[in-house]
Amino acid sequence: MIKLEKGPEPEILARNAKKWTNVVERKINAGETPTKTEKSRYNHIEIKKALVAETHGKCAYCESKLRHMSYGDIEHVVPKYSNTSKWFSWLNLTLACDVCNTKKANSSVEGEKFIDPYKVDPEEHFWQMGPIMYAKPGCDAAAVTERLLELNRTDLVERRSERLSCLVRMVDVVERCEDPHLKNLLWEEFTSESQAHKEYAALSREIVEIARRKLGFE
Repeated sequence: MIKLEKGPEPEILARNAKKWTNVVERKINAGETPTKTEKSRYNHIEIKKALVAETHGKCAYCESKLRHMSYGDIEHVVPKYSNTSKWFSWLNLTLACDVCNTKKANSSVEGEKFIDPYKVDPEEHFWQMGPIMYAKPGCDAAAVTERLLELNRTDLVERRSERLSCLVRMVDVVERCEDPHLKNLLWEEFTSESQAHKEYAALSREIVEIARRKLGFE
């Protein structure tokens, strides 16, 4: 999990969020059930496009590329039924794989008890040790998040292991290179793997720092 920055609110949402929220709240307060369309107007193509851009096309939580794990679901950081005023709030919407979205939706955990990658830097709260994520000692929110979303579930560990193997091979190529100019080019290519749009960037950043110390790059 890496830090995310909120992008510009889509015009369709800015123009209609209040109206859409009023419809949902009015029906719920009257004991009625909003229609499927009324409940899911945030699934507009422009809204999802904006969320894909700010999450780099990855799940906001497990960092899996959505085209690898699923097509992705629009997720409410604060569960929509616990605070209907945030149902169509741009600041409360993100993108998650269907697994993380389902696991989080089935829980009432929120706020300071859960790591919100838009509010804090997850890399300050988790240790990425190879393909496994660990909550740093004393960080209850990270511990809850890891367990709630099962961030070390089998499929994720397998994909991170594949990523780790690729990164280790790249480091080996850099270390064995004898030509100084080529070595620098290879190093730059390797460090680019830690960019935010790369899958499992938190893992890559840990490996880049280890390699930096090992190979003596500044």
